[in-house]
Amino acid sequence: MDERLLCSRHRYPPSPKATRSPEKTAPTKGSLVYRPPGPRASFSDAIADFISPHALASPDYILLGDLNFHLEQNNDPNTTTLLDNLANLGLKQLVNTATHIAGHTLDPIFSASKHVFFSHTSALHWTDHSCVHFTFRRETSHLRTQPIPHRQWNKIPEEQLFSALAANQPTLTTDPNDAALNLTNWISNCADSLAPLKRTHRQTNTKKPLWFSDTLKESKKTCRALEKAWRKDHTADNMTALKNATREHHHLIRTAKRNFFTDRLDKNSHNSRELFSIVKEFSNPSASANAVTPSQDLCESLATFFHRKISDLHDSFGHQTQPYTTEPASPDITLNNWTHINTEETKSIMNSIHSGAPSDPCPHFIFNKADDIIAPHLQTVINSSFSSATFPECWKHAEVNALLKKPTADPSDLKNFRPISLLPFPAKVIEKTVNKQLTTFLEDNNLLDPSQTGFRTNHSTETALISVTDDIRTLMDNGETVALILLDLSAAFDTVCHRTLITRLRSTGIQGQALDWIASFLANRSQRVYLPPFRSEPTKIICGVPQGSSLSPTLFNVYMSPLADIVRKHDIIITSYADDTQLVLSLTKDPASAKTNLQEGMKDVADWMRLSRLKLNSEKTEVLILGNTPSAWDDSWWPTALGTAPTPADHARNLGFILDPLLTMTKQVNAVSSACFLTLRMLRKIFRWIPPTPEKP
Repeated sequence: MDERLLCSRHRYPPSPKATRSPEKTAPTKGSLVYRPPGPRASFSDAIADFISPHALASPDYILLGDLNFHLEQNNDPNTTTLLDNLANLGLKQLVNTATHIAGHTLDPIFSASKHVFFSHTSALHWTDHSCVHFTFRRETSHLRTQPIPHRQWNKIPEEQLFSALAANQPTLTTDPNDAALNLTNWISNCADSLAPLKRTHRQTNTKKPLWFSDTLKESKKTCRALEKAWRKDHTADNMTALKNATREHHHLIRTAKRNFFTDRLDKNSHNSRELFSIVKEFSNPSASANAVTPSQDLCESLATFFHRKISDLHDSFGHQTQPYTTEPASPDITLNNWTHINTEETKSIMNSIHSGAPSDPCPHFIFNKADDIIAPHLQTVINSSFSSATFPECWKHAEVNALLKKPTADPSDLKNFRPISLLPFPAKVIEKTVNKQLTTFLEDNNLLDPSQTGFRTNHSTETALISVTDDIRTLMDNGETVALILLDLSAAFDTVCHRTLITRLRSTGIQGQALDWIASFLANRSQRVYLPPFRSEPTKIICGVPQGSSLSPTLFNVYMSPLADIVRKHDIIITSYADDTQLVLSLTKDPASAKTNLQEGMKDVADWMRLSRLKLNSEKTEVLILGNTPSAWDDSWWPTALGTAPTPADHARNLGFILDPLLTMTKQVNAVSSACFLTLRMLRKIFRWIPPTPEKP
């Protein structure tokens, strides 16, 4: 290292604070590498072997230096190998401009950290290389407090809860709206008597971990008291007592985390999805580099933004002038009423739901814990709702939690927020009841198109990907070149036209009170943004199927069902997963017919989307040409009515899987390798909490 490059380490005076976490923040490691000009073939493997242990040990590892690789030349095999090897370690090249006087990028910044940002380059008079500027921002805790309303449900004895609910039974009524209000008021009154609403000033960007017990709370208080005593007189005895108490507190934390972690691992040993979730939760707690400060103004701004985004899309379709074309279903295949359910079925559905809305009179676990008392009354509401074909009005309101799409996103730009809709717990029970009956009717009578794999039993993104790749490989094995078109829809679930949906449900065989109930379910809905403790004013929902509802995906599948027949009329293969649609077409078997089929087929698709009030986003629609045989594809293949033709990509991400033109899966393997390395890095953080596996006798 050049002696002119001065590096210093800042030291801060030690402070025996009792609240310090026993685990230390992993240090940031970096490597400054210079590779002299010369043969490059062996360097890629050598640098990967050198970096691997360091990148694994440090989540924010940074690689800098002069590698004498022309990193801007993506077609150079040595450069590609280097980038792929480092990508497999989770490292991304951040410099996107020339760093040498000759116009080449020789001085990279590789990092896997979300806190490292390339800034710019500046010329230096004493060298032909530029100075590369970057920002490294470590997350800091900005503690803010807000008066958060809450109820202490966990301190209510079960016997007291059950007796309070049993003593004040709601009034029975056959009107679903009155019955739902009575049920809500009944639980709310019990909540007010057993767990009165309190307002406590809590830190808004912190959350007490699940393993933090009352014992740890008392231990922390003891440490705090001893710390105050030591700061008051600075005696050796108080210092010794503080150190001993702090040591014991840290031991209790480690024990609590280990026991909690072990228990969760044992309970989910056969659930790979939950295991990955646990590892992610313990190794990388959710935190945002740009913390969002809740406020009433932000709530109102987000509510207006979300509402205007959908209303603008809805208005962009204009007035519907053409009739809805539907094919009548067989009169022998109809569903006219929803079947009433009994108490045991109600309890089973209640216990399968593990979330609710902030507006609920009690948390979901109280509904589940007191299901013997609540289920009969909820069953009455459900059955009266079915009999009158009316969905309770008080359960049509959604609370929307706005989350940043990325931790590093700018919270001042409202486009960076993703709305998460939270529906009332009782509403979810009714919706799930209807969805089970509707799904059974559709599946038993084969009323859903087989190309639709979204939200169906024994179907998944995996089956969709297998179907698409099998279609492509079959054509490629015959020596044909294939076009894969990935259609992109803007906010598809939110722009569903209620009138069109009802028409398509009727043509599928949903009639009578069953259809009237769905119409009631869709009508008069509203939502408001909730950022504790602030809530926006409610806004009306004029279209779309409710987000967060188990019934909505099934309704959306029915809504999309006519698309498959339209596409197949033009000899185009279609596979769908909800609103993700993949089209496959041979380009070389009969190029003239293929071009005509594509143009007419895409035009019909665009017309159907417009009549269905679905926004086809041509700018984000992707085209991938696959196969060894050259094709005649050019911009003229794309219908002019759909705007600018998409440029064929060198790879495409379909349902999270990366496809390349020859289906070599190289990029997908590299992505999986990178993800595995990231998982190893996360596991390294938590290995101390994993108990050793006992040896088998």
